[in-house]
Amino acid sequence: MNGPIFFIVLIVIVVAFPAFLGWKFKQKSDQFVRMASTIVAGQVILTPGILWLAYSEDRNFGDNPLKAVIIYAAMGLMISIMTFVIMEIRKTSQDK
Repeated sequence: MNGPIFFIVLIVIVVAFPAFLGWKFKQKSDQFVRMASTIVAGQVILTPGILWLAYSEDRNFGDNPLKAVIIYAAMGLMISIMTFVIMEIRKTSQDK
């Protein structure tokens, strides 16, 4: 049971840290640019890694690799958006 929990925590770390750095890098830009850089930075590590794992030679023949890539990319997208929202809330509360 610890395996799936560890895997989800690992994905959160792999997505949230680059998303935070993307937001921090574009902190002085407009909100749309900050959001776009947060989302793109969050996907930089996860999506290529899942593509590589899903289409590797060592996989189960019953699995659909495209479905796995879409699910994990959507999960990474949600984590990136949550990171963006948290950083924007922190920025707004610090500006007051």
